Amino acid sequence: MIQDLVQHIDRLIQQRPAAKTALTPFRELALLMVQVDPQAKPVELEKEVMDIKQQEGFPLFSKEDLPLDFDAATGLLRKFLEHLGATDRDDREGLKKALKKAHDTDEWSRNLFKTILKQDEKALSLIAKEVDLDPKVIQFLGQVALTPSIHALRDALSANIDTEGWDYGYCPLCGSQPDMAYFAKTGRRYLHCELCGEEWAFSRIRCPFCDNQDQETLGYFEAEEEEGFRVYFCRECMRYLKTIDKKAFEEVAPLKLENLATIHLDLLANENNFK
Repeated sequence: MIQDLVQHIDRLIQQRPAAKTALTPFRELALLMVQVDPQAKPVELEKEVMDIKQQEGFPLFSKEDLPLDFDAATGLLRKFLEHLGATDRDDREGLKKALKKAHDTDEWSRNLFKTILKQDEKALSLIAKEVDLDPKVIQFLGQVALTPSIHALRDALSANIDTEGWDYGYCPLCGSQPDMAYFAKTGRRYLHCELCGEEWAFSRIRCPFCDNQDQETLGYFEAEEEEGFRVYFCRECMRYLKTIDKKAFEEVAPLKLENLATIHLDLLANENNFK
């Protein structure tokens, strides 16, 4: 739940002080996120169509066709830009330019959201250049602004998603790739969607990105003195996936936060040429 994010962030910072740098900026955004109450648009899905999609391996929606509350996301993006533009950040002038664009027309924000959902890096770079911002900054702010609306849609449709019977390396709701994984206390592995946060069961010895099942080219490494965290990798596609073993923790934060709190593991993976 969005309302629990701040509490989880504060606990993570207290338990893992090294994560403060990554989590503190997100905490500021989380305080603004709880003020938004997005509405999931009514979606009528025929059971026969859903069953066929499940059997054929198609997600319920493609990312660019998700029926989201873009008005709520636009309002939240403006709050982010106004708040951050009033700080002493080096890119505050760019944030102010983006805020002006967002206030001048709703179409600018909608175009940004659709570009992010389509994962159109070229178009995103042009949007960022127009307001003198790093593409990664405007992408992050846009995606976080979409989060409450995406979660509202996911929660509304959760009963229609068979996460136990879905045996693919992409999300059953929106088709996005996983950004993290975890081992449940039963030992079963679950993947976490990078966009909507949906979680689904997936076999342990298998790459979700290229479907490689060759144990000789699959492996993992661990960070020193960090029980419960592993980075699983595939030498066929050179992709990696940060993974948490829930048995090692009394309480695990939402994986969106764990992903931010474990950026050092991304650096280790990148140093070993995994992407």
